[in-house]
Amino acid sequence: MDAHNLFEYQGCSTKNLPPLSHTNDPQTSFDAAGRMIKAGKINRQENRVLQAIKIYQNHLHYKDFTARELAKAASSWLDYYTIQRRLSGLRNKGKIERTGEKRDGCCVWRLK
Repeated sequence: MDAHNLFEYQGCSTKNLPPLSHTNDPQTSFDAAGRMIKAGKINRQENRVLQAIKIYQNHLHYKDFTARELAKAASSWLDYYTIQRRLSGLRNKGKIERTGEKRDGCCVWRLK
């Protein structure tokens, strides 16, 4: 059985994608990640983060952002931890990229 999108079970191929759980995490972490994927929660969160990025850029006219800046702007409907965890998935899907800069200790991102 092949791994689901960005998820890794022991013995499954990962197709060079990062897992949602670390290999030394307990089985409960793998199970929780699997449930999130099956329920579509990961994709919904990624879409919400991508929507927040677009709103942030359109309204504030900034070309780049950090997870912290985005969370501050979208604080009423999206929290920092959700944003931070979904940025790498959006990067892996080719939607965003890192600029190579850091601001206030956070990586700076931009839409591709």
